[in-house]
Amino acid sequence: MRIAHVSSEVVPFAKTGGLADVVGALPAALAELGHEVTVVTPAHRPNLADAVPGQRAGEVKALGMRAAVFRVEHRGVEVLLLDCPPLYARPSLYSVQDGEYPDNAMRFAFLARAALLALAARGGADVVHAHDWQAALAPLLLKADEDLRRLLPQARSVLTIHNMAYQGVFPPWVLEPCGLPRALFSMDSLEFYAMVNFLKGGLTAADAITTVSPTYAREILTPEFGCRLEGVLAARGGAVSGIVNGLDLEVWDPAADPHLPIGYTSANVAAGKASARQALSAETGVEAAGRPLAGMVSRLAEQKGADVLAGALDEIVALGFDVVVLGTGERRYEEVLAAGEAAHPGRVRLLRRFDERAAHLIYAASDVFLMPSRYEPCGLGQMSAMRYGTLPVVHRTGGLVDTVTDASHRDGTGFVFDAVTPTALLAALARAKAVLAEPRRLARMRKNAMARDFSWTASARRYVELYEQLTSP
Repeated sequence: MRIAHVSSEVVPFAKTGGLADVVGALPAALAELGHEVTVVTPAHRPNLADAVPGQRAGEVKALGMRAAVFRVEHRGVEVLLLDCPPLYARPSLYSVQDGEYPDNAMRFAFLARAALLALAARGGADVVHAHDWQAALAPLLLKADEDLRRLLPQARSVLTIHNMAYQGVFPPWVLEPCGLPRALFSMDSLEFYAMVNFLKGGLTAADAITTVSPTYAREILTPEFGCRLEGVLAARGGAVSGIVNGLDLEVWDPAADPHLPIGYTSANVAAGKASARQALSAETGVEAAGRPLAGMVSRLAEQKGADVLAGALDEIVALGFDVVVLGTGERRYEEVLAAGEAAHPGRVRLLRRFDERAAHLIYAASDVFLMPSRYEPCGLGQMSAMRYGTLPVVHRTGGLVDTVTDASHRDGTGFVFDAVTPTALLAALARAKAVLAEPRRLARMRKNAMARDFSWTASARRYVELYEQLTSP
């Protein structure tokens, strides 16, 4: 099949979060399965002095603007970078310190339309797979725009929701500059409480809707997680499904990780983790041995349960754990955790930065990994932790449920708790501490965790099945 992905960010060209990781890895996995895969994404660059990679391969015009199309081959995938400096030559992808760019509606309406034109110019596609609100107009345009439908007559569309909380909501005056007919401003399409909602428009038009775990696919049908679009999703019925994200097993491989002092497998996991703990101790000042280590690599936000960790921090230390947290976020959580560091020298450490090496060391050195998220569409941290033999402690939600098996089962890989409270987190950590004191049970759980198949190949096969259903006669 000819499969095209449209996304506002893609590793290694631009990244703010997990979306870029997914769209950097899934197309490559599809290509390895023998499909012809193209990715279309903006040529983001901080300033005009930075060159766009690849070779110029044409030009597209849309919404009164034009973009040069640059072609790059990456991991068996054709990547088309849309270079439109007025829209994408910016210091950051979506916002500055004062807030979102005021022309984001135009920037991503252009992405959707220009991507479809670029694909048509290169021979079309069987499936156009759009990601999140920034690309969500692509399925709507394929359905509602006669000219684009004529250019891509066979293309079927998929829209993947990576996080329902982000929808692309704008005032109605954006319709005209975004090339959207007034007729689409209706309850059956873009209209959302008297505003324009890009994600809603895509949800009403896509041939299939996916999200990044089966549990999250069920959760977003409820008012608690649907972010006021649960009715729209319910109306689509069987079009909604969940496929768990994969993990880049080359990046997250404890046996060949360049960030670790020694590589290890499940056969020598204890030695490997002890050496990583020594290295982490040397870099952070957290004591090197004697007490189990609880690690966390996360944005410090309420969604991620930063308040839960902050509320339980003193009791976690009293329970017998040392704690290392890597991440930045809301100032109130940074300040509470920094106060915890001052109160527990050598026991608690907050690293307020993004640091790839430190992240890998924390995954390897920790005994347990904390993810008390209120909601988690998929989550990659728990999968990375298990690859390194670190047992996740997770709230029962979204992709955390679909990837972590509680220790109460013979094939347990972690510890699952039900309430998003400091008390529930502490109870789960008490269970974890009991397992850490039983060498045979600990070894079994670590082996279970490291044996889990989180490859993108498994996820890509699920997507291929979906694409085949859409394109079959």
